Amino acid sequence: MSLDAILRLKNVSRYFGSLAAVKEMNLEVPAGKIFGIAGPNGSGKTTLINTITHIVPPNSGEIYFKERPIHDLQTYSICHLGIARTFQNPEIFGSMPVLDNMMLGAIYGMKREKGFEKLEHVRSILKFVGLAREEEVKAGSLGIGAKKRLMIAIALATKPQILILDEPCAGLTAIESKEIIGLIGKLNQQGITIMIIEHNMKVLMNISNRVMIMDHGVKICEGTPDDVSKDPQVIEIYLGKKYVKREIS
Repeated sequence: MSLDAILRLKNVSRYFGSLAAVKEMNLEVPAGKIFGIAGPNGSGKTTLINTITHIVPPNSGEIYFKERPIHDLQTYSICHLGIARTFQNPEIFGSMPVLDNMMLGAIYGMKREKGFEKLEHVRSILKFVGLAREEEVKAGSLGIGAKKRLMIAIALATKPQILILDEPCAGLTAIESKEIIGLIGKLNQQGITIMIIEHNMKVLMNISNRVMIMDHGVKICEGTPDDVSKDPQVIEIYLGKKYVKREIS
C-alpha cells in the first residue's frame, strides 16, 4: 500500500452468477482526499462500494483499510473500524424523529460513549448539516434534500474516517445539490476521506482530487480530473464525443 493510501483493493471481484459486476479491481484511495467514481448505468459502481462495506462479500480478492484486511469482516465491524456509507435512495427510519435516527447511528458506531456524550455528538452534527431545528420532526416528512443530509448525518454519527457516498445529488434541485457539495467539501476539510459515486460529471470533476471511471465492472481510467476528462476511452464510452472540457470548468 502506498504511504498515503487509507483504503486498498487488490484483485477484488464480485460475481452474480456468471456476470462479473466487479472484476479484478485494483484501487488505492488516498487518505484525506475526495475520490470520485463514475461510469454508465450498470458499470458496477454501487456493487463496488457494497463489496467494500460487505453488504455483498467479494468472491475473490483482498480489501485493506489502513493496512488491516477487512474483506472477511461483517458490515458492522467495518463500520466500527471507521468506514461509513450512504445510499442513492435515502435509507432512514421515516416514522421516527430525526433525533432518534441520529441516536441509532451513534449507538451503532459509538459503543463506548455514554448517552449524554452521544446526544451532544449527534446534535452537533445536526447543526453542522443544517437540521438542528428538525430534530423532533418525523424523518419521513422531510424533503428529499433534507433526507439526504440526514442520511449523511447518520453516517457521520458513527465517527467515520472514510465516508462513501452513493449518488448524493441524485434527485436534487440545483440549489440542493450545491448545498450537498458544499457539505462534502467541509467534511473533507475536517480530515474525512470521501469516496463519491456521482453521475453529474461537472460535480464530480469539480469536487474530486482523483477520479476513476468504470465500465462493465472494470476500471477503464483513473487519474486527476483533468487527465480523465481528456482520456479517449472515457470520452467514447462515458462522456460522448461531443463532450468538451469547458463543460466541467
